[in-house]
Amino acid sequence: FATGTQNSGISMFVQGGRLVLDYNAFSEHTIIESDVELPLGEVELAVRLRRGEGMSGRAEIVVDGRVAGAADLGLYMRMISSIGPSVGGDHGSPVSQRYAAPYEFTGTLHEIVVQASPEKYADVADAAGRAEMSRQ
Repeated sequence: FATGTQNSGISMFVQGGRLVLDYNAFSEHTIIESDVELPLGEVELAVRLRRGEGMSGRAEIVVDGRVAGAADLGLYMRMISSIGPSVGGDHGSPVSQRYAAPYEFTGTLHEIVVQASPEKYADVADAAGRAEMSRQ
């Protein structure tokens, strides 16, 4: 899965038997590689992106329900790219420097879910509440 271009974007791919996330914030790459090799057969993979204080954030990669790697993001992009997502490869200029496009996935994808979590709104509301309380 990839969305964006070589200038900025997010790419989630399998390389060397591990799940890799490349969070490319305007050519500043944060790369997370799973701390475990992926098992053979069906496996559930996930990436969680969470906005933090100010412009920061956090990224986690998950293998079969267990966090297998994480990193803080110095810049949490509000908009990743105007280029739509690619599934099963990276069609266009590669988001990551770790592969040459299209770097097509050769396994079987059963389902892709992209979900905006309502938790992100709770963080924003909490930060706004703290800011308002500090003014009193």
